Amino acid sequence: MRQLVVAGAVVRGGRVLAARRTRPPEAAGRWELPGGKVEPGERPDDALARELREELAVDVEVVRWLAGVVPVGEAHELRAALVRLTGEVDQLEPDGDTHDRLRWLGPDELDEVDWLEPDRPFLAEVAHELHQAAPTLRGVFFDEDDAAQAARRLRGDGYDAHVERERLAGEDDDEDHPWAVLTDAPAVALELLVDELDGWLDLEEEQDTTAVGSPLELPTTPRRIKRP
Repeated sequence: MRQLVVAGAVVRGGRVLAARRTRPPEAAGRWELPGGKVEPGERPDDALARELREELAVDVEVVRWLAGVVPVGEAHELRAALVRLTGEVDQLEPDGDTHDRLRWLGPDELDEVDWLEPDRPFLAEVAHELHQAAPTLRGVFFDEDDAAQAARRLRGDGYDAHVERERLAGEDDDEDHPWAVLTDAPAVALELLVDELDGWLDLEEEQDTTAVGSPLELPTTPRRIKRP
């Protein structure tokens, strides 16, 4: 009987997390959905949560298991699940042992990395999920504590939310750059928080809200939306 290995498609903001392996030698430099082996008597959901906590220092919950089981060599078989991050997570770092690099990939970027063969059969379903993901809204704050509070409150309400440092067009001084909260929450929920915490909604229609690193144009007038 083959031992079960589980992998997590960690989805956030319309992108999935990929991890580059450092070992064994035949897998080094190639990419996978992070995870690990299920121990005897352990539920697959619990094993996946344990492995991601050990590898990435994050807490997750399984949304659903993806279709199919893939043989891995002669002794193992792989299942993969869609998972979401829970708790306080703003920046993920590789463990430096099993993985040396992490990337967030959109549905049109999945072919940019060299995936390990067992992970490849799950990518079509992952891409479909990313295409169906709710659009990501941005709330922008000049105070880091305000951004962290907004993200924390949105996650407490059951939405995906995380903080990223913004870049300002033409500005090189990192100390002047604001923080953006990216979330799949309804606009009204984010609107209330930016109004309360003195931020603004980034509402420009032409902006790709799933992109990371696009310079942010500062508003010349407040963009906060007030209720009549």
